[in-house]
Amino acid sequence: MNTKLLGLLAAAALATASCSQEKTTTETTVPAAGDNTPVTTTTTVDTAAYRTSADALAARVAQDLKITDPALVTRIKNEYYARGRELQGYTTKYATDTTGAYAATRAANDQATANLKSALTADQYKTYTANQGGYYSGPYTVVTTAAAPSLGARVGQGSGIKKLENNEADRKVKYQNGAKIKRSDDGSLKIKRADGTKIKIDEDGHRTVKKPLL
Repeated sequence: MNTKLLGLLAAAALATASCSQEKTTTETTVPAAGDNTPVTTTTTVDTAAYRTSADALAARVAQDLKITDPALVTRIKNEYYARGRELQGYTTKYATDTTGAYAATRAANDQATANLKSALTADQYKTYTANQGGYYSGPYTVVTTAAAPSLGARVGQGSGIKKLENNEADRKVKYQNGAKIKRSDDGSLKIKRADGTKIKIDEDGHRTVKKPLL
């Protein structure tokens, strides 16, 4: 009698465990009733879209900047991919806040530009910022590069021109501060600064500097 009872209890326990296991598996693999949203598929599609856009944009930047280093091209791709994902999140976050959306988008664009600056040469960065409006829409902070002062401005130091001399062989400029510049037709250049320093640059670009004796 006791043996039969124990056998029945054991069978019942096994049946209960089996049902519990089947229930867990079913909940894990079968979506809830009425929920047909393909979450995994959507994520995959979105990721592919961001990646495709980033790859195309990076290819254009690489062409404009004459970049041939695969590692740098990959870095640009990843930077634009991260930027695209971040901006997508703003669609919901700033749905009713246009001011916040503007500021956040500008910050994201500026951050992408700053991250790329460290990987580009000065000339590449200059070209990049000049073409930035064609790579993606703003807002973003416009980067301006101040023009380097001319030789005359550096030597004359704002003192003004005292005398100009032009002939067939060379051209001379004398400044109010005592500085002088002489350019020859062969491409050579002689400079005398206001402090007495003399600089000679020959037609081959060789430079010599002579400081005044104290």
